[in-house]
Amino acid sequence: MQRQEVLEESRYKNPVNSIILLSDGQDTYTAFSQNNRSSVSNYDCLLPPSILHPVGRAIPIHTFGFGSDHDSLAMHRIAEASGGTFSFIEDTSSIQNAFAQCIGGLLSVVAQETHVTLESANRRVKIRGIKSGSYGSRVENGGLNSSIDVGDLYADEQRSFLLFVNVPRSGIEGPTKLIKVNVTYKDAATGSVVELGEQEVSIQRPETVTEYQICIEVERETVRVQAMEDMVVARAAAEQGEMTEAGRILVQR
Repeated sequence: MQRQEVLEESRYKNPVNSIILLSDGQDTYTAFSQNNRSSVSNYDCLLPPSILHPVGRAIPIHTFGFGSDHDSLAMHRIAEASGGTFSFIEDTSSIQNAFAQCIGGLLSVVAQETHVTLESANRRVKIRGIKSGSYGSRVENGGLNSSIDVGDLYADEQRSFLLFVNVPRSGIEGPTKLIKVNVTYKDAATGSVVELGEQEVSIQRPETVTEYQICIEVERETVRVQAMEDMVVARAAAEQGEMTEAGRILVQR
């Protein structure tokens, strides 16, 4: 029986399933890059199509890099491409705790196939973009509709996303309707689909603004996203051997 069939059949007994990968060595698979005529690691080719482009729910790969000799870049890319996590294990004494934390997290999954839909509550309000990290998101219909594919959620877990909207000028004092939000998910215990119901988000529009106040929660998330984006750019520069440029990007942020 092939690996994918084993995973698919196991869902009849337990819908929450994953792959755990432990490695202490270097990736020996390389592919030729026509762009820079150099041999570079092609990490997508390491994963079967059923993992990269699943027909049903994606199966995450949780990778563990053991010791100082493991290929952290390969392990991180495999986890990222499959929606899993990457952990570093320094020595053998840490293996048991690392695996226990991972399995404990899988056992606490309460929601699957979580999907967030957002709709403009005012046709003049346009959704400009979403910062959702590795979670898939879309903005459609000229900015009137958008959605986020969140996937699995653990007990007491919270996910934050930044939504950028263009709000029109208003000469009328009072609330302005912005966004309608709805969330659907599959209950991991019962397998039934749950819809939380549509909620509307509005803001107050005073005639004059006397004091400009920053929302600390939004500001914190904005800074976090900007830092993560710079880390991705810096890592790409470091992979090309441009260590000075990578350092400059991080120092500037």
